[in-house]
Amino acid sequence: MSVQGRKVVRMGGQRLVRTSCVSPKALYARPMALRQLYTDAGSLIRRGQQEARIAAAAAAAEQPENSR
Repeated sequence: MSVQGRKVVRMGGQRLVRTSCVSPKALYARPMALRQLYTDAGSLIRRGQQEARIAAAAAAAEQPENSR
Protein backbone atom coordinates (compact mmCIF):
# COMPACT_ATOMS: atom_id res chain seq x y z
CA MET A 1 0.00 0.00 0.00
CA SER A 2 1.53 3.30 -1.04
CA VAL A 3 0.45 6.78 -0.05
CA GLN A 4 1.29 9.14 -2.86
CA GLY A 5 1.43 12.91 -2.39
CA ARG A 6 1.08 12.81 1.38
CA LYS A 7 3.61 13.29 4.11
CA VAL A 8 3.00 11.72 7.50
CA VAL A 9 4.67 13.52 10.38
CA ARG A 10 4.68 12.22 13.94
CA MET A 11 4.97 14.82 16.69
CA GLY A 12 4.70 13.69 20.29
CA GLY A 13 2.30 10.86 19.64
CA GLN A 14 0.10 12.92 17.32
CA ARG A 15 -0.09 12.05 13.69
CA LEU A 16 -0.26 14.90 11.20
CA VAL A 17 -0.98 14.24 7.54
CA ARG A 18 0.00 16.95 5.08
CA THR A 19 -0.63 16.94 1.38
CA SER A 20 2.50 17.90 -0.50
CA CYS A 21 0.92 18.29 -3.91
CA VAL A 22 -0.89 21.48 -4.85
CA SER A 23 -3.66 21.39 -7.39
CA PRO A 24 -2.98 23.00 -10.77
CA LYS A 25 -6.00 25.23 -10.25
CA ALA A 26 -4.51 26.64 -7.03
CA LEU A 27 -1.15 27.22 -8.73
CA TYR A 28 -2.89 29.15 -11.51
CA ALA A 29 -5.42 31.07 -9.41
CA ARG A 30 -2.99 32.51 -6.86
CA PRO A 31 -0.72 34.39 -9.30
CA MET A 32 -3.76 35.66 -11.24
CA ALA A 33 -5.34 36.98 -8.03
CA LEU A 34 -2.06 38.66 -7.06
CA ARG A 35 -1.73 40.18 -10.52
CA GLN A 36 -5.25 41.59 -10.27
CA LEU A 37 -4.53 42.92 -6.77
CA TYR A 38 -1.37 44.71 -7.88
CA THR A 39 -3.08 46.05 -11.00
CA ASP A 40 -5.90 47.48 -8.88
CA ALA A 41 -3.43 48.95 -6.39
CA GLY A 42 -1.44 50.57 -9.20
CA SER A 43 -4.61 52.07 -10.64
CA LEU A 44 -5.54 53.53 -7.26
CA ILE A 45 -2.06 55.00 -6.78
CA ARG A 46 -2.05 56.57 -10.25
CA ARG A 47 -5.54 57.99 -9.72
CA GLY A 48 -4.50 59.49 -6.37
CA GLN A 49 -1.40 61.04 -7.92
CA GLN A 50 -3.49 62.53 -10.73
CA GLU A 51 -5.99 64.00 -8.25
CA ALA A 52 -3.10 65.44 -6.22
CA ARG A 53 -1.65 67.10 -9.34
CA ILE A 54 -5.04 68.59 -10.22
CA ALA A 55 -5.54 69.87 -6.65
CA ALA A 56 -2.05 71.40 -6.62
CA ALA A 57 -2.66 73.11 -9.95
CA ALA A 58 -5.99 74.47 -8.72
CA ALA A 59 -4.41 75.76 -5.51
CA ALA A 60 -1.59 77.42 -7.46
CA ALA A 61 -4.10 79.06 -9.81
CA GLU A 62 -6.10 80.51 -6.91
CA GLN A 63 -3.18 82.19 -5.20
CA PRO A 64 -2.15 85.58 -6.58
CA GLU A 65 1.30 85.99 -8.05
CA ASN A 66 3.88 87.69 -5.86
CA SER A 67 5.07 90.63 -7.90
CA ARG A 68 8.14 92.61 -6.87
